[in-house]
Amino acid sequence: MLITKKDDGFMLVWRWLKRSLFFILVGIVTIWLDFSLPNGRIVHVVGTDVKRMSKTVDGKELTRDVYFISADNISDGQTYVYRNEDVWLYLFKVNSADIQGRAHSLVQSQDKTPALLRYYGYRLQLFSVFPNILTLEAVDGGYQYVPYLRYLAFTLWGLVSFFVGFRWRHLIFD
Repeated sequence: MLITKKDDGFMLVWRWLKRSLFFILVGIVTIWLDFSLPNGRIVHVVGTDVKRMSKTVDGKELTRDVYFISADNISDGQTYVYRNEDVWLYLFKVNSADIQGRAHSLVQSQDKTPALLRYYGYRLQLFSVFPNILTLEAVDGGYQYVPYLRYLAFTLWGLVSFFVGFRWRHLIFD
């Protein structure tokens, strides 16, 4: 069977489309993992705040109180704002009031106690989105946080991506 130039061009486009879709899917899952896996910073808590948020759903105005915590990152000195809200997803965080109280006591302490702040999410200024706090614990001055869960998850995701790409390379890359 002869392959015409038209068929060859279609196959070339199809091949690049499959590759692009594979890498886009890998990128989307990687970004989702980066967003949803807990990360941590060693900080000095400098402020707490409670804001009333409201939105209208089906003609009814729904309001809720959202806690915010401001903290100076010890490593770079920048101030970050974090949301402190209960989460029912896979994290089952239901202690935002306790974390807010702990943060308030760290603000009141005179010695600027360093704290490990574990969070997930991104700060997106355009959409006014803040990372959400999972835990806040006072730590010693020389404490170093190592996100083992993130390392494990990204290693497993890299291995799965490589295995799928290698195993199905004849479907994806040919």
